[in-house]
Parts: sequence; structure tokens; C-alpha cells
Amino acid sequence: MDESVPEGDVGGLFTDTCVLFAYAVEGEADARKLFEDSPHDKVASERIKREFVSVADRHQDIHRELLEFAATGDLGEYEPAGLHQKNDVRYVIDLYSDLTEMDDVEVVRRLNELINRLEKARDELFETGGVLTILAVDGVDAQLVGLLRGVVENEDDIRVLCDATAWSRNGGSGTFLTEDTEDLLGSDERTGSAVEGGDADESGDELPDSFADFLGSENKSVPERINDQIVSRYDTDSALQILSIEDFLTIEAR
Repeated sequence: MDESVPEGDVGGLFTDTCVLFAYAVEGEADARKLFEDSPHDKVASERIKREFVSVADRHQDIHRELLEFAATGDLGEYEPAGLHQKNDVRYVIDLYSDLTEMDDVEVVRRLNELINRLEKARDELFETGGVLTILAVDGVDAQLVGLLRGVVENEDDIRVLCDATAWSRNGGSGTFLTEDTEDLLGSDERTGSAVEGGDADESGDELPDSFADFLGSENKSVPERINDQIVSRYDTDSALQILSIEDFLTIEAR
């Protein structure tokens, strides 16, 4: 195992990159409530900080390129190039769709606003005394990486999960917040939300497709399958409570 104990305050809530964007860049209401009203400390690993900066840099390149076209009234001529991350492609599609609904002045104002917001977000999140505590977690447990590959496809997400697990095993609360429905929370309607739970099919009209289905493994949510691997590598105390911001706030309000 090649994993070090996180340095710094290890309590609080472990936040994924998308949670940081939801708060500091997109200004989503639930994310603001989490960071501004919740008494829990928010923590992230150095890996997440690097990922945030990398994504922010790529988005800034997109904003500035779009701004060049918009400033001359040629937004319709824009053709994205050099996008190698599927999330970047999705971001450009969504942003461009929004911009085409605006007039030229609004487009320029919106792009300048995004550029300024990203610059401010770095300071707010990562400056000393900011809203986030950054933990130094060097290396990952190669065995856990191998186990998680059976559940999660994205390698970056796997390593973030390893960071969160190291934090959980060394004094962290174990609560990991993410908005990643594709890889970490899952979007399968069978699983339901973390708060409400899914509705099991009790009709008895269908037989399981395999013995594994009969045992119930195929009906587990993505977070449950992730924790199966973490627990098999370590113990039940190392498991993560993987929640969306909305589900966490709902639980907190009870």
C-alpha cells in the first residue's frame, strides 16, 4: 500500500471538484447554503485542487476563444477544437446553447462575467483562510485502485475516492459530497436517492437473469458498490457516505 496519512484538519465534509464548481463558479443555491450556512468544515485533497485548477484553465481558454468571436459579432462561426475531455465538450455545448439565446452585448458581458468569476473562485477556495481546507494525501493504494476499477470507469474519480478513503480512515467523518451522477452517485432509477431509497420490485413476476442478480448485487446503487470495494480492502469503518449536496442538506435538516 502506498498511501500517507492526510496532513491537517481531517474532520468535516470531503468535497468533490464538481461541488467546488457548484459553489464558487456556478453559485448554485444548495451549494451556497452548504458553504455559507453549514457549520461543518469543508475539506478537499491536493488532487482535487489540481483538478479544479486544470478544469478552470480549460474553461478559461474556451471563454476567451468564444469572446474573440463574440466581440466581432461572429459567434456563429465558432468551431470548438482541441477538446479532449467529454466534460469539456458537454460544457461547450451547454454554454454555446445559452449564448445563442442572447444578443451580442449580453454574450460579451456573460463571457467576461465567467472569466472574472473563475479568477475569483480560485482565491475564495484556495487562499489561506478561505472556505476550504486542503489536505495533503500523497500516493494511492494500488490495490484499492484495482478494486474500484470494477465499479468506476473514470480514473480521476477512482483516485479521488482513494483520497477520500484515506481521509475517512484517518479521522475524517466519512461524508463525501459530489454532484457526479454519472460515475459516483449513479442515475439508475432503481436505486432511488440516498434519502428516500429505491422501491424494490415485489411483484415476483420476473426471474433474476443470473445468480448474481438473485443475490442482489445488481440492485445495489453505485455508492453501495463503491463501498463494497472499500470495505473489502479495509473495514466497515472506512466506508464513505457518498451524497449529493441536496441529499446532505435534507439529512441535515431532519
